[in-house]
Amino acid sequence: MGVKKLLAKPLSGYPGGYKAMRRGFQGVNETPPFRVPEDREDRRSRIPPTGYREYWYPALPAKDVKKHEPSILRMLGTDVIFFRDTNGDVQSLLDWCPHRAVYLSMGRCYFNGFVTCPYHGATFDGEGNCVAFLTEGPDSKMVGAPGMKARKFPTVTLKGLVFVWMGEGEPVDPQEDIPPEMFEDHNILRPVFSMFDCNWVLVLENTMDAHNAFMVHRNSIRILKSRLGGRPRTPLGYRVNIVKNKNVHYRPGNGKSSVEKFYYDDDGNIPYQMYYPGVDGVWPLGRWRLLWTWFYDWHARRKGQDVGRTRPPQSDDPDVNEWNGTRLPGMSRTGGNNRFFRSTRWAVPVEDGLTRMVYLNVERYSEPPSLMRRLWSSASWPYRNWELNFNFRNQDYDAEKYVQYDLPEYLSSTDSVVVAMRRLFVEHARDVQRRREREEELPEQVEETSAEQMVREGDTRVAEVSEAFDEARLRSELLRRV
Repeated sequence: MGVKKLLAKPLSGYPGGYKAMRRGFQGVNETPPFRVPEDREDRRSRIPPTGYREYWYPALPAKDVKKHEPSILRMLGTDVIFFRDTNGDVQSLLDWCPHRAVYLSMGRCYFNGFVTCPYHGATFDGEGNCVAFLTEGPDSKMVGAPGMKARKFPTVTLKGLVFVWMGEGEPVDPQEDIPPEMFEDHNILRPVFSMFDCNWVLVLENTMDAHNAFMVHRNSIRILKSRLGGRPRTPLGYRVNIVKNKNVHYRPGNGKSSVEKFYYDDDGNIPYQMYYPGVDGVWPLGRWRLLWTWFYDWHARRKGQDVGRTRPPQSDDPDVNEWNGTRLPGMSRTGGNNRFFRSTRWAVPVEDGLTRMVYLNVERYSEPPSLMRRLWSSASWPYRNWELNFNFRNQDYDAEKYVQYDLPEYLSSTDSVVVAMRRLFVEHARDVQRRREREEELPEQVEETSAEQMVREGDTRVAEVSEAFDEARLRSELLRRV
């Protein structure tokens, strides 16, 4: 038992002291342990807690890999080291010496381009070959022995960021897994790293949540600019489809279609406050945001946008759609229509209950940007980064990390993206496809889980209400004309 838990026990001995341990030793605000459901009919039980391995993943900035010592990083539950080879390129090996299984990360790069184990001096090149065994002298038979080859992980460095192939199989072309703007010549990458003490699945399932803006995000800077809280409050979720077995593409709607039309008044506006009969009250509780949101409404109308929109409309370009949305192995993509800026949130599993969030923020240029453009970009970036990746995104994190993933769910039509993502992961991941190619036995596929049934039934109920609404509106219009 740790010191923290021992010190917490006496706190329960005074009146009211039970509050200090009201959630037991877990702590009041600590995240629950991550568990997957035991029911194999639930797709959540088939998603690996430490992620899919047959993919390229972002690792660390190349500048953080020093010349004289290896850098250690845990990815997908595996410890890997990074060091520079004789050409100065970053290479990666498993943090394991094949001689006596000591951590290579505790060693040094005594010789330029090689890493040496701290125990007996086994020295490896960037391919994992043992090229020297210092404690046995130059004639050591350990050198070049097949069993003395360290496990190598292929790497590629793009715009100063190291990507690593974590799979057992043959690496695919990096352009299949890494966003295309990372390969464009003049773009500027501004990566940001955050650690989330929750599972990567929870991080991904939150990223395209259809309706949490007017709750979780209601006091973020971005949503404070919107009278609608980012999206009209309706019982209909995003319309989704799986594109090329790689990503879930979503389409928010144009603001004047589907069930959203229920909430427009006679003047074509959606009310800021809505009445909820179950509590005999309205939400939001107050109207103070309207003191300034009129300005952003006016600005949106000038640009020909729907009032309240917080993200650009989705493109019909199939090449853009192939990347926009939630994509394997664990990225969420936005800004596909933005000619200047694209952002990718990439959830990299570390352990069952820990995720490294890598933000690939790319400024796009068709030619080298001018000095003034670079200066303005550098000066404005700290605020833009804080508003998007911290002020906005961390509000999700404060809620999502408390999901008890193994417990039953009751889902709505608004959870359409979540169930589509789970189907993408379980049925279309490269790990699963390669197991099929090797004719390995796989769990029997589930045609429709209970969660998917809930979303389908929710869509059906919404469609029935929408049809009745249209008929009532048509009758009203005919009576008015008579």
